[in-house]
Amino acid sequence: MTGTVTTDLLVVGAGTAGLPAAIEAARAGLRVTVVEQADRAGGTLWRSWAQMSAGGTALQRSKGIRDSPELHYDDVMRISKNTADPGLVRLAVERAPETVDWLMSAGFDMDPDAPAILYFHEPYSLPRTYWGRNGGRSVLEVLLPRFERWCAAGSVEFLSSHTMTALHPDGPGRVRGASVTGPDGSITDIEAATVVLTSGGYAGNAELFPRLTGGAPLVGPGAPTSTGSGLRAAVDLGARVRGGDLFLPTYGGVLLRDSTAKTVPLDDFPVLTPQSRAPWEIHVNARGERFVAEDDASVDVRENALLDQPDLRFWVVYDEAIRRAAPALLPTWPDSELAAAFSDHPSFATAATLAGLAEAAGIDPDGLAATVSEYNAALASGARDRFGREHRPLPVAEPPFYAVLNHGSTLKSPAGLAVDGRLRVLGVEGPFENLYAAGEVLGGSALSGKSFVSGMSVTPALSFGRMLGAPAAESPGKASYVEQV
Repeated sequence: MTGTVTTDLLVVGAGTAGLPAAIEAARAGLRVTVVEQADRAGGTLWRSWAQMSAGGTALQRSKGIRDSPELHYDDVMRISKNTADPGLVRLAVERAPETVDWLMSAGFDMDPDAPAILYFHEPYSLPRTYWGRNGGRSVLEVLLPRFERWCAAGSVEFLSSHTMTALHPDGPGRVRGASVTGPDGSITDIEAATVVLTSGGYAGNAELFPRLTGGAPLVGPGAPTSTGSGLRAAVDLGARVRGGDLFLPTYGGVLLRDSTAKTVPLDDFPVLTPQSRAPWEIHVNARGERFVAEDDASVDVRENALLDQPDLRFWVVYDEAIRRAAPALLPTWPDSELAAAFSDHPSFATAATLAGLAEAAGIDPDGLAATVSEYNAALASGARDRFGREHRPLPVAEPPFYAVLNHGSTLKSPAGLAVDGRLRVLGVEGPFENLYAAGEVLGGSALSGKSFVSGMSVTPALSFGRMLGAPAAESPGKASYVEQV
């Protein structure tokens, strides 16, 4: 497609926020154009667990759980240590119950164990986390058929494998549309009354990530289409970015064999959550030093401790006796795959001595020897571990020895576009009148602060997307759905 397209609403990104925005706008009778960098709609929902959270849902009530948006808000602010945006958090938690109830009414395949308190992130005080039996694909089972029906009806034009390259100003505080580049290099100008940026984050852009995140390296399973293109286009127009100073790494993640930034899929990460698998190993940094109680119940404590380690790296170190006795550290890895990894994968090392292990792994040998000696001596004498670790079933003493290199990884990017209470993108002079944003383009820190708060990515993206599908349907001068929030 080349030339110029005119539409009522341009949605940039067909993911967790973009799909509901397009669906709601089409329901309201608008002409909608959706631009997506990938070759299919769905965004990160194809690969994420899509954990959601909401307080005061019908499902909670049916299980005797007394909850409310107010309690949800208090928990989010507690977990984030008041670093999340209170206005956006308030908006998100108030809309969350309706979003989850809507999914359920639409046939969402909820896991029978939900809602629950989960410990991958700092836990809520009540069972408030939801997920589908099929992860993010359960959400897509609700969204995609509706989206495809509106495409088939002609209300939505879907441009897959197209990248937005620029937003076009239309005088102070307004945009008139955008330019997009197709897979063949052709450029199309899309003129739109309203533009909604739901283009995701930048967790797949190793060059942009440190620039927006205080120099932190990018390591993670981010999609290659998570380039930050929507964020960059808005910045070129004068939009403000916030949240890069609130970066916190996820505790652990193993690189792909041939990459310095891309990790194995999230499901294949080592199990380092003590509530799921108590640690038998020790965790050491490049100096060979332990830096946290490996079984600390607070993932926030472990993540913040990792933030202070060189290059955000640590090694999980253990011996042959632990290998035989402990539950699997990497339960999704077949024995043959693990054997191959210890043979030639750069993140896996094994040796007959601790000194040999240190050399093979790239750990300071003196530091590792001193750490293992101290750990073993305290265990043998019954002395308290100096970090307060309680689960210490075996010493690290029987050769061969093993080390698995882990990185502080990134599942979502922290920095994003600043918006007002109506989700209008903020520029230096104030909000853009007809440019909105939702989803990860707002930055993960907007709704979780310097922390990871369960369900505060997917549910707000769905809620805000649905919310933003309505304002464009309102004629000038009429109070919009967003304005009534």
